[in-house]
Amino acid sequence: MGIIGDAFKKLFGLLWEVIKWIGDLLYRLFKPVIDVIMNVIEVIFALIDAFLYFLYNIGLVVTKLFILIFQTAKLLWSLVVGFGKTLASLTYIPHSPGNGFSETIGKLFKIAEPMQLNSVAYILLFIIWLFTAVSAIKLVSSIRVGGD
Repeated sequence: MGIIGDAFKKLFGLLWEVIKWIGDLLYRLFKPVIDVIMNVIEVIFALIDAFLYFLYNIGLVVTKLFILIFQTAKLLWSLVVGFGKTLASLTYIPHSPGNGFSETIGKLFKIAEPMQLNSVAYILLFIIWLFTAVSAIKLVSSIRVGGD
């Protein structure tokens, strides 16, 4: 290569060593600052992530609570409708004589009216209905999910 080639080789080798030394110096100077900035950014991202997860869980709880209240109201409404239908069906109106017993049952009701047994019958039918409703609720609540 010669003298000029060796001189340029040493010169550029020296320049390369100076550039590497400056790069290493800058790396050592700014590494703690960059590490602190990265740690702060990681903490901020973790806080944002936790806040969004918290909002997500609040949304889940609110929807489950709404579904629970809605289903409870639906069940209560069906009980009220059933109670109303039961009370509406408590009165007996004898129809046309379709069999031999209709006339006899009609006579029994005419005889029972002066004794005012209608009130007792209504109370007994209400007690039977209430007992049936409570038993149905107990039966439904005893069923576990999964068939256990």
